Amino acid sequence: MTLQVDQVYTTDVLVVGGGAAASMAAISATNEGADVLVLDKGQLGKSGCSPNAHGGMALYPKHENDSWKIHFEDTLMSGGFLNNQQVVRVLCQKGFRFVSLLEQFGSLFDRDADGTYSVRQFGGHRYKRSVFSGDETGHEMMNGLRREIARLGVKTRDEVMVLRLLTTDGEICGALALDIAKGAFIEVRAKAVVLATADGSGIWPAAAERQRGDGYCMALEAGAELADMEFIQYHPTHAWWPYGVRGSVSESFRAEGGYLLNSEGERFMLHYDPEQKELATRDKVSVCIYREILAGRGARHGGIYASVTHLPPDHIEKRLRVIFRKYMSYGFDIRKQPIEIRPRPHYLCGGVVANDRAETRVPGLYAAGAVTAGVHGANRLGSNALVDILVFGDIAGRNAAHRAGNVDHKRMNAKTQVEKEIKRVADLVAKSAIEPVWTPILRRRHFEMMDRYVGVLRTDEGLRHMLAEIERTQKEDLPNLSIRDKSRRYNFELRDALEMQLRLMVEEMSTRAAVTRTESRGSHFRDDYPKRDDRQWLKNIVFFKKDDQLVCECRAVEMSVMDISELPAYAALDSPWH
Repeated sequence: MTLQVDQVYTTDVLVVGGGAAASMAAISATNEGADVLVLDKGQLGKSGCSPNAHGGMALYPKHENDSWKIHFEDTLMSGGFLNNQQVVRVLCQKGFRFVSLLEQFGSLFDRDADGTYSVRQFGGHRYKRSVFSGDETGHEMMNGLRREIARLGVKTRDEVMVLRLLTTDGEICGALALDIAKGAFIEVRAKAVVLATADGSGIWPAAAERQRGDGYCMALEAGAELADMEFIQYHPTHAWWPYGVRGSVSESFRAEGGYLLNSEGERFMLHYDPEQKELATRDKVSVCIYREILAGRGARHGGIYASVTHLPPDHIEKRLRVIFRKYMSYGFDIRKQPIEIRPRPHYLCGGVVANDRAETRVPGLYAAGAVTAGVHGANRLGSNALVDILVFGDIAGRNAAHRAGNVDHKRMNAKTQVEKEIKRVADLVAKSAIEPVWTPILRRRHFEMMDRYVGVLRTDEGLRHMLAEIERTQKEDLPNLSIRDKSRRYNFELRDALEMQLRLMVEEMSTRAAVTRTESRGSHFRDDYPKRDDRQWLKNIVFFKKDDQLVCECRAVEMSVMDISELPAYAALDSPWH
């Protein structure tokens, strides 16, 4: 491992990430005249979560009674009114133009016979408003974005892990990264940085473990704030059996009319929510499934059944083509037999605090997409995420480019930070502990504990047990964290060990926030406090660093667009869900 910077880049805007938010930011910043560099820990357009998003984009109010305002209200109610309302308003008002923009880039979306976009309804939405491309919408979206990135000639680097954001006098001036392919350090001197690194749900045993919290921790260390870290959304329909097929089963499975059934063949959501049934919000459906499993009415292998056997076979083949092909490859014909699913961690709703201009409280640092808090509050509506990453990726890219036009590279000096970060990595590589701790063992233990104690159903006892384990790990295990592989090139053991340090920071914030919030709201369900408490808990729990110490602070929600009293039916309830 070289102990010095191997390569230095100078650019106007650095974009960190490789999904749709990063791609949209890079495209928009380039169109504003900025010189842009994109760094992705994996491969641009493949390593992020965006290509694996199946369901749709909630941006097309096709029903005559639908509007951005109704979409806005649905999003606030799903989020337990903890959302940043200015941010949600922008999301709901600005989303529609992006479907035609993606089509200009080459993406294709399903249309009805009259030529208008086909739409489907997701849980928690009052109307069908989600545009889609079969059940592979994210993949199709990324096809268009990657084409446009290539057409514009945006500079990109794959397999580069950003380790630290660099600052001068409290303002962003670039980043230090590790070239995984070469084992060399890269310094990027940038006038603005757009953080688009996804969320941190990979701290739990998520369907895709790509979301490992890098962006959260880098932003926190640079001086940004994080909020709503207790709200981990479990996707209710994660493929559970056979083992090889495991992964998210798109909400389109339910949106197209799929049923959830217990071992007695009962469509149990009729009991829990006779109005919305399977299209209740994800948090509610997940809790209901767990209740059925705990009551002994689960499926054979520990999940619950999901079925579309009552739908026309040709409809299934056309509208659920990815799920259909995937299961057929394992000998399961979803046209004829139910599948077994179980809720799994999917999306951490909290993240970096950013305003409706994608600005954080660190000058020069912008954030977009799943790495941010504010849009989703306590729970994310299905098909809002793809709109979020496009709208705020665009806003972040444009505003970062505008800032870059007014900043001078000459003022930037982060030599001490670079040297400190290189030493941290070098010490990890050189470490030879008497009783070494290995990342895979530690990571697996924490996966399972986070799922058990900070999962769908929570209690004070379980949360405090988890917090004690995190604190013990930080004190006893981290100092002995070691790696066997001392090579430079493609040292994934080193990457995983570096991520383990970040993982514990995210675990601590999520668990501390969950202990603090003594109520149930959205995707945070406490068995010991099962009701929503608006009188005490219309508050965001915010984390930031002060004198190198992590500070936790509760702040009253700003209802800048709509007061909760304007939705009296919702305000009168104490249910965690809408």
